[in-house]
Amino acid sequence: MMKRTMMIVLFCLCAFSVSFAQEPTPAETPQIGPPRPGLTPPSQEPQPYEKVITKDAKSKKGVFTVHQIKDKYYYEIPKDEVNKEFLWNTRIAKTTLEVDYGVVADPRAPISLAVKAANNDAILMSFPVAAFGPNGSAVIEVTRLFSTDVFELSARQRLNATMMDATRSYIDRISAYPENIEVEATHTYSRMPSPAGLTAPTAAAGGMRPGSATVVLHHSMVKLPEKPMMPRLGYFTANTIDYSRDEHRAQRVRYIDRWRLEKKDPTAELSEPIKPIVYYIDPATPAKWAPWLKRGVEDWQKAFEAAGFKNAIIARDAPTRAQDPDFSVEDVRYSVIRWLPSTIENAVGPNIHDPRTGEVLNADIMFYHNIMNLQRDWYFIQVGALDPRAQRLPLPD
Repeated sequence: MMKRTMMIVLFCLCAFSVSFAQEPTPAETPQIGPPRPGLTPPSQEPQPYEKVITKDAKSKKGVFTVHQIKDKYYYEIPKDEVNKEFLWNTRIAKTTLEVDYGVVADPRAPISLAVKAANNDAILMSFPVAAFGPNGSAVIEVTRLFSTDVFELSARQRLNATMMDATRSYIDRISAYPENIEVEATHTYSRMPSPAGLTAPTAAAGGMRPGSATVVLHHSMVKLPEKPMMPRLGYFTANTIDYSRDEHRAQRVRYIDRWRLEKKDPTAELSEPIKPIVYYIDPATPAKWAPWLKRGVEDWQKAFEAAGFKNAIIARDAPTRAQDPDFSVEDVRYSVIRWLPSTIENAVGPNIHDPRTGEVLNADIMFYHNIMNLQRDWYFIQVGALDPRAQRLPLPD
């Protein structure tokens, strides 16, 4: 099964907590240690806000304010968002590793101190504070985070590539929303030749030929819920190893990946949810199949009604660009039934979930175009003896 999600990391803002301890002055600006070559720009003191965020800035307000000044990008991080946890998801949009929640312990248990020490947050990149906003927010330049080859965010290994060519790589766009930041960047990699000089595409490289590979990476940075959902046991699962349990060895704990459905009226036998599950139909879906995909989604309403929820799952057509210019099927806020131009006879349903609890934050369904051939063959073979419509090809719609 092909996985859409390349990696999930936790992006930590702890580097700025010292700066927010009190009103900053140039004399109090913390010194930043020697940078790793090629990763961290030289240390510098914050500049006046107006000098960094000039009148030429194109700004988008969201969980962070994103400023674009020519070919540079800045995040303005509010004080309230410092030390909050965000989920970072990177996937190839066109053509997971540490830090994670793989090991846990009850924070009230003494062993949690050892677990925390053994599971220290990795630093992907450090950023000098370029300026402080009028309300104390920190402005950092993030251009290099998305225009250079950061190992944890890179597609290099998946593409069997040797290096990224920065001269053929660039940031396409950064969008800011109330709970998430979405980034698309085009990266070009140099790929190693195939064994024995073959030039045919290989499965390990996603069907690409040797030479250059240009892909679009989509990064989603999602603010995790302030109040984590109550975990449930089940399947599919988010796995952790809990060191604070009473057993003689650390036990693996599995939480079900599930949507956070909560009744608007907890006293009602049947109530609409506070936040329903909404699936959007990819605009690229063939028109003849779109109504059936919507019906397939909403046929699940009966199952949710048995669990006490009315209108718990809804299917909608994706808005047009005129209706919502900011809508994107790659935006992690939206769960989308995607239609992909591929000869693969399959469909997959990856999800993005809160690793602390298993709460599903996004769950796309990916239909590969040739799945219709598989469905036809299955129906013809399995039902042909019972259904006269299946006794000749092509099958009727």
